[in-house]
Amino acid sequence: MNRLALWLSAGLAVGTLAVAGAVGEPPIGDPAQGQPVAQPEIDPTQAVIITSGTRVGEPKKDEKFKPFKDVAASYEKIISTTDGSAGLFTLYIDEEKDKILAELPRGFERQKHLIATTQVSGDVFAGLQGGDSYVQWKRIGDRIALVEPNVSVRSTGDRESRMSAERIWTDRVVLDVPIVTMGPTGQPVIDLTDLLIDNASKFFGGAVRGANTRLATIAKAKSFPENIEIAIEMPGGDGRMRQFHWSIRNMPENTGYKPRESDPRVGYFTVSYRDLGKFDRDQVWTRYITRWNLEKADPKLKVSPPKQPIVFYIDHETPVRYRRWVRQGIEMWNEAFREVGIDGAIEVYYQDAATGANMDKDPEDARYNFIRWLANDISTAIGPSRPHPLTGEILDADIVLTDGWIRAFWYEANEFLPQIAMEGMSPETLQWLERHPEWDPRVRLASPEKRDEVMRQLGRRGVAALSAHPEFWTDAMAHADPTTLALAERMGAGASGLCMAAQGKAMEMAFAGMAMDVMGLLDDPEDGEPKGGDKPKKDEGDSLDGIPEWFVGPMLADLTAHEVGHTLGLRHNFKASAAYDLTQINSEEWKGKKALAASVMDYLPTNIRLTEEDGEIQGDYAMIKVGPYDMWAIEYGYGSGKPEEVAKRSAEPEFAYLTDEDTSGSDPLARRYDFAKDPLDYAENRMRIAEVFRDRILEKFVKDGQSWSRARRGYQITLNAQMGAVSIMSNWLGGTFVSRAQKGDPGASDPLTPVSAEQQRKALAFVIDNSFFDESFGLTPDLISKMTVDKFADEGGIRTLYSDATYPIHDTIAGIQSSVMTQLINPTTLRRVYDNELAVNSDQDYITLPEMMDAVSDATWKEINDKPSRQYSARQPMISSLRRNLQGEHVERLIDLTMPGALSGAAARPITDLAMMKLREIKDRIDPLIKDGQASQLDPYTLSHLQQVSVRIGKALDAGYIYNGGSGGGSIIYNIYGKEGEEPAGN
Repeated sequence: MNRLALWLSAGLAVGTLAVAGAVGEPPIGDPAQGQPVAQPEIDPTQAVIITSGTRVGEPKKDEKFKPFKDVAASYEKIISTTDGSAGLFTLYIDEEKDKILAELPRGFERQKHLIATTQVSGDVFAGLQGGDSYVQWKRIGDRIALVEPNVSVRSTGDRESRMSAERIWTDRVVLDVPIVTMGPTGQPVIDLTDLLIDNASKFFGGAVRGANTRLATIAKAKSFPENIEIAIEMPGGDGRMRQFHWSIRNMPENTGYKPRESDPRVGYFTVSYRDLGKFDRDQVWTRYITRWNLEKADPKLKVSPPKQPIVFYIDHETPVRYRRWVRQGIEMWNEAFREVGIDGAIEVYYQDAATGANMDKDPEDARYNFIRWLANDISTAIGPSRPHPLTGEILDADIVLTDGWIRAFWYEANEFLPQIAMEGMSPETLQWLERHPEWDPRVRLASPEKRDEVMRQLGRRGVAALSAHPEFWTDAMAHADPTTLALAERMGAGASGLCMAAQGKAMEMAFAGMAMDVMGLLDDPEDGEPKGGDKPKKDEGDSLDGIPEWFVGPMLADLTAHEVGHTLGLRHNFKASAAYDLTQINSEEWKGKKALAASVMDYLPTNIRLTEEDGEIQGDYAMIKVGPYDMWAIEYGYGSGKPEEVAKRSAEPEFAYLTDEDTSGSDPLARRYDFAKDPLDYAENRMRIAEVFRDRILEKFVKDGQSWSRARRGYQITLNAQMGAVSIMSNWLGGTFVSRAQKGDPGASDPLTPVSAEQQRKALAFVIDNSFFDESFGLTPDLISKMTVDKFADEGGIRTLYSDATYPIHDTIAGIQSSVMTQLINPTTLRRVYDNELAVNSDQDYITLPEMMDAVSDATWKEINDKPSRQYSARQPMISSLRRNLQGEHVERLIDLTMPGALSGAAARPITDLAMMKLREIKDRIDPLIKDGQASQLDPYTLSHLQQVSVRIGKALDAGYIYNGGSGGGSIIYNIYGKEGEEPAGN
């Protein structure tokens, strides 16, 4: 008797439950490992459940459905192939009713499908890849369920472990629809339009909220052997017509693709699963890198064409004038593939409406990879991909490039300041800013008329509410821009995350545009002026949208190469910019021959050098090729050698790798928009250029016939450069260099190396010198009198419509100084400085928390070091208005640090004690000035300022006394009435 007969007879005999085929051993083998899946002895789909002799769950007779010919009488079959071959689903359309019926394919329950979604129109990011799902269809009675198989938890262990895992970690039903009839081939037929429209929110989220489904129409319906393409158009909640596209593609299994395990030393995106058959904690998680199935056509050849190349199409909406530069950016990667023996790995074709070339291919079709151009006036470029969730094999990739970053060449750059100031802030600091909005650069750097709205936005979008979105924790700049914030929320924790490379390009375009105006980058330099190095003349090359092609073309190719790198599987590498020093980059050896950074996957500023001597070289402005790290990463992911041997070279300087999550960490070289091996050289160069800009704003940046509003725009661009340089160097305080090299890797250093005391002191001095003093801002009455705004009562002028025509000097400078104080005096930086004191032997010189706080305090309060030297007046005060603001910021910071509950952790107490000590020192220095005969020499501004500071500090110190705070018992009592009391021990 066979096993089925034995089970059935036993069940009938005792009246108990018997499940044929359901209790056998689970399938053996992992398709992700290329292992064949053993078929069960009994087909589970043929099993029946018998209990007490009664059949339960037996499939209902299909005769109950209406005949297909009656249901589909008004429908016509969709034939999308020239030879009439059958599609993945057989589709039938009723154009009058805007309805589509779909007959599922034979064996549909054994198939897996990819559903890839794209919003095609009616949105500023229309064309960007939407979500995707790995699904299968399952018939349950009279209905068809769309099911997401569990792929995140499994077991490759013993039989019992596999059975338990399958019972606990089950599949998820996404939706279900009724079977409307049985098709000509005997397979279920469903109403596809009802399925998609009624469940649109499950695929597109809030984009379809409030959509008027009554007016939904079919915009596209195609059926191919491996996929179907459906697009529905309907008004959104705002009434605007929007088109939504579903690409449903067959997911072939066991194609011969061999997954490659990830390595933390090389930056790839990953797919992962938890293997509960393993008990070594280091082996429980299996991670595969995402990459294409790219192989040599002839493995015996050292260099061979690919068996199947990666193909990109440049969509027909890309302006013709930019297409060759987009193509150049894509093809930069072929050099890296050639090094691993694959020649012509990537092919590029143009889609062209004028000639009809490749117009039969839909960018939304998950079989094709497109570069899409969005005319949305936003600085964005994103390169997402869709990998197989079991293996990491990339199946589809579509890049979007937008035109906004190019337009930023002429951009009013004041919107960038908050984003620059937020760069590098850790999750800890972001959460702290939520509790202390008065310290927040987004608030302090907002223009006065917008500050209340920024506060309201922060209240609605608190940091805690963003914890589900990893992108927010890894790129603090996203918090400073509402458009980027909305985009990141829309993408969620997408496979490729949020890429802000284009936004950085926008900042650089504004800077470069000003450089060309005021430094003569288009002309021969005038005698005696700072030079920009070797510069093309005006007649060299075309002008694209008013910008020299020799400049904007390579910038676009660089940006495209960055996004293509993402679609090849590569993550950002924000340590790559530190590979070479400025002298190397700007040399004959480098220019036009070598990449100016180790990787195109970094966010790189424009290499504009202020040369001061004849013969000095201006190097390439942007990356002209992929870097050595990129070549190495491609070797790891696509080479035929042993990946683990490739990864061992990670300690080589050009292969250093740190990515998004590291930018909020302690390594100051893991930084967006910094440059060169010693970023201090870059920061000083930027400040020199900014000073030249300021000297020439009125003479050269504002030309005859132009609005004086350009003077404000130009000054804001210099503030961006200044804020960026200061922000870069503030990260060096408390810094620790991080290496991902592993034990035994050749040349590997310690994984953690504290930044030297000398480097930190130089960084601190740079930050103070370029933000604490009036002269660092280059303001003159002549410049201030010209910095007005244009006003237009329309959408294009809304940014400045309610701005005061006069420049908000004190608000702007105070905002920058406040942001710098936040960068220096925040819990994360102070804790790192304190912790690093133990990371270096005590007999070695090292920067300490008292030294850092002394340096900040001494620079802030240097005016009160000595007695007044003369009689001061309101017109010539002892302490300038900008410095008084700075001092007020410093005192408030110190007071906040002394308040109970302001800080947490072991470093809180020493930080609080030091802050109290600094407050006492400041008060002790102020009181003689305002109480003795010296007060008569002070101007009213300075006197009133110092009096208020003294009172404020006194009250704060009184309020900060905590009795029995360290006793371990009893209540905590605060002295808030200014009465003298015994100080806690240690104060």
